[in-house]
Amino acid sequence: MPFLVALLAPQIVAQDPGFAKWWPQFQAAVVRRDARAVAQGAAFPLNWENGPTRTIKAETELSNRFDFYFTAEIKRIVATKKPELLPNGVYIITWKARGNEYSLYFKPQAAAFVLDGLSEGPQ
Repeated sequence: MPFLVALLAPQIVAQDPGFAKWWPQFQAAVVRRDARAVAQGAAFPLNWENGPTRTIKAETELSNRFDFYFTAEIKRIVATKKPELLPNGVYIITWKARGNEYSLYFKPQAAAFVLDGLSEGPQ
């Protein structure tokens, strides 16, 4: 097992140059509440597990209800946290709130990255 961890460690630490370029743009779009830019950088339908919400079906739905989906807490997390690279190439931000654990996912798509969803589960 230590050997496997040693093999995976460089992948976890190393950051994709494409993500390093994409992330600040996404982060800025969320902070300035640019719903259109955020929606254009998302993979739909979007799994969005937050309270009773489970799916965001289309770009227009996210754009029209941006502040509902991107709560003040989620905006703060995006503004202040640094995503971690998983061995499968997906980036993730995880935090705990209200007795649950939340994770935002960002996956590679074509020559860029896209928002791939929000999960909610017990701590």
